[in-house]
Formats: sequence, C-alpha cells, structure tokens
Amino acid sequence: MARQLKVTVLGGGMWGCVLAQHLANKRAKVTIWEFVPELAASLKKTRRHAQIPGFRLDGAIKVTHDVAVAVKDVDVLLFVLPSRALAATANMIRSCGFPKNAVAVNASKGVEPRTLATMGDILARELPSLRGNIWTLTGPSFAREVARGIPTKLLLGGPTKPITKTLVALFHGGALSVSPWPDRQGVELGGSLKNAIAIGAGILDGLGTGANTKAALLVMGLEEMARLIHSRGGRYNTIYGLAGLGDLIATGTSPESRNRGFGEKLGKGLTPRRALAEIPTVVEGIEASASARELCRRYKVKAPLLEAIWKATRGAPAKGVLKALGF
Repeated sequence: MARQLKVTVLGGGMWGCVLAQHLANKRAKVTIWEFVPELAASLKKTRRHAQIPGFRLDGAIKVTHDVAVAVKDVDVLLFVLPSRALAATANMIRSCGFPKNAVAVNASKGVEPRTLATMGDILARELPSLRGNIWTLTGPSFAREVARGIPTKLLLGGPTKPITKTLVALFHGGALSVSPWPDRQGVELGGSLKNAIAIGAGILDGLGTGANTKAALLVMGLEEMARLIHSRGGRYNTIYGLAGLGDLIATGTSPESRNRGFGEKLGKGLTPRRALAEIPTVVEGIEASASARELCRRYKVKAPLLEAIWKATRGAPAKGVLKALGF
C-alpha cells in the first residue's frame, strides 16, 4: 500500500483551498499555510472561502499561519501564491528548514518583473536544495469550476523521473485529469503570458466587438506567446497544448476570468486604477503584461499585441489593441 503523502499547500486563496480539498479527497495528509493571520484564522474556524459559494474544507485539513509548523516533515511543497509573493515565501521556508527529500510543485502563474524568472526558476533560486525536483501544475483551471467537480485537464510540467509518476498520481483523479509534460519552462511561460492576452480579449468585449475580432486576437496572441516561449528555450508544441492554447481559450473567453474582466472594464473606458478596484482578487495579467514587454525587449521578439495590451494597462486608449490587430 502506498504511503500517505504529506502535502503543504502554501497559500489559502481560492485555488489553494480547492487543491487542498482535492488532495484531501485523494487521502493525502494536507496542511494549508496562509500568510495573513486573519485569513488563516477564518479558514481554520469556518472551513470556508468567501469567494467559493458552497465550498467547505474537510476537517482533517490543518490550517496554520506558522510556516515552520507547515513545512515540518513535508513530502510535497505545493506553492499556490500570487506571483509577487513567491520569492519571499520561499525565502521564509529556506530559513526555517524542511526535509531534504521534499519536492516542490508550483501552481502559481507569473514571471518576476525584474529578473524575468518564471515561478519554477524562482523556487530553484531561493530553494537551491530543490533544484531538479520542481514541477509546475498548470492548465485551464478556474478554481470555482473545479470546486463544483467540473472535469478539468491539467499538465504537470517538469523533469521525467520515477517520482513524476507519483506526483501525477497524487493530483490525478476526481475532477482532475493530469498528464506529465517535460517542458517546465514552456508551461510556466504559457501560464503567465496568456493572462496578458486575456486582458486584450476583455478589452475587445468592453469595446463591443464580436467573436470574429476575438478569434483574430487569440490567434495573434498565441503566435506572440509561441515566439517568446521559443526564445526562452521552451518547446513550440507546448504552446498548442493545455498550458498555451487551452489556458488562453478559457482565460480569454470565460466570465470567470479576472484578467478578461479587468480588460473589459478598460474597454468600457474605466481607468486601470478604477477597473482594478472593481476586481475582488488579484489580476495577474497586469504584471504579466509588463514582464511580457520586457521579455520581448530582452530577447528581441516582435509582439505588437502584447505591447498594446501593456500600454492599455498603463492608461493608454483601449482602441490601441484594435490597431495592433490591423484595424
């Protein structure tokens, strides 16, 4: 009989809570670490997340604000954090120590603006003992849909090792169908860049254009994403899978998407600050657009659509996105 794995979910947001419950259903021993003491206390007491109607955490899931307690004797560190919080959290974990045989799975999406490091790259930098044992779980996966049991396919991007099968088996089942993929860099870039393109898709919705225009944007956006991924050593075919095309379709078209919703508000004429104030949770595409622009500059990749989206997030007229599309 397989040993019960101890998994610590770092981040008590929507996706962190949903993955924690999913793993508890799979009979893993799960702890949630939440940085904000008040949120940790609320999760511990109510077992509910305010943004997920009808959701409840299993009583067996531990919730803590103490990172040293959270990572003690852990087998799998599952990072489910806003991208800007990943480095600081990894640094905290390094300072308090964790088992040398632990592995990391990243479920955060983003690129560090200053260094242009992907989330997995940040973990390798801040937690050097984990190098070679970092995977990224990604794909089209709205937390509220998974919480309702909606069938969802994901990729586990990372090295091909005997433990890869164990990690795939850990997540696979119930609402989730998980497959391994050897291109961690590619799936991480796809997961970040699609958030920027999704803002552009939302801008078109706000401007009142139709499906024809959005189809053109998604195709052009995918082409720009592919060029950037290839420039960083990722595989071309990664972009046409779940971590590229699949995630882009979901994030660029669904009303569940915060990035698309933010873009829609820009298209309707709201300022970036006002639009952001009306979104209740993090809009990762704002930082993603800035990182995408810098990636283009550093690697000399032409991406007029990403450039126009970045400008719109900084207050430029939203119709600049239409101009980038050739209209």
